[in-house]
Amino acid sequence: MTMPVAYLNRVRGGAGRAFDADVLSWEAAVVAAGGSVSLARRIVVDQFVFSEKASGAWALTDDYWGLWAENAVQALVSLKQRRTASTVNTPAFTADRHYAFDGAASYINTGFVPGTHGINYTGASQRIAAYERVNLASSGAAAGARTGTSSSISISPRNAGSLTGSTNHTAGAVNFILSPADSRGFKAISRAGGTTALGYDRGVRLTDVTGLTIGGSSAPTVALFIGAFNSSDTPVSFRAASIGLVAIGGPLSDVQELAQHNAVQAWATSIGANV
Repeated sequence: MTMPVAYLNRVRGGAGRAFDADVLSWEAAVVAAGGSVSLARRIVVDQFVFSEKASGAWALTDDYWGLWAENAVQALVSLKQRRTASTVNTPAFTADRHYAFDGAASYINTGFVPGTHGINYTGASQRIAAYERVNLASSGAAAGARTGTSSSISISPRNAGSLTGSTNHTAGAVNFILSPADSRGFKAISRAGGTTALGYDRGVRLTDVTGLTIGGSSAPTVALFIGAFNSSDTPVSFRAASIGLVAIGGPLSDVQELAQHNAVQAWATSIGANV
């Protein structure tokens, strides 16, 4: 395969490199599912994966859904485990921007079951992240999965003035105060064992939530939904959000959180989806 000169010259100070094998495998999965990946998009995704691997975030993240894809099939094939998600009740896809959900019935079933497909994600340590493109102050999960009352993971980038979600704890959601209160951009929630949850807004760590009561050490045995919360195979907490990207896996360090935010934002900016 001959690499485009412009691509070779723009990476590693002009030294050049081959496309990442994981990116080529993802592209092959997209094509096998009936979609396509342009050379321009392959270059963009390759740079994202290169940045993720350089920071160590790729190794700690189990999967990514780049919903701001060129076509719907491309959006639904996850980047790392290459699972083909399915849409339910017709969420609206806009190329190079997002999937938009109606807040009442539409969602995406990723097919990613934390208890089965999680590698870095465990019942003791978990992380979820989402990038919303339209400011939304209402409740509802951008993504989530739950089995029973406490085996759960979810994220709501903004409910009133807070980033909220769940991390295998009991007694409601964890709440991280946002300043300014804005759901847009890259948000993440994680727990690295123990009783403290961490929240991040665009790579910046918010005030920790401490003293959680942890309900158990198992991961959910149902699939992660996007645009809703999968509660024991029943969609609840629908969110009328426009979502560009979701990621799930194990906790990242503060440095890796910022690096991943920067990599995600670079991907968004390169295709005009940034906020």
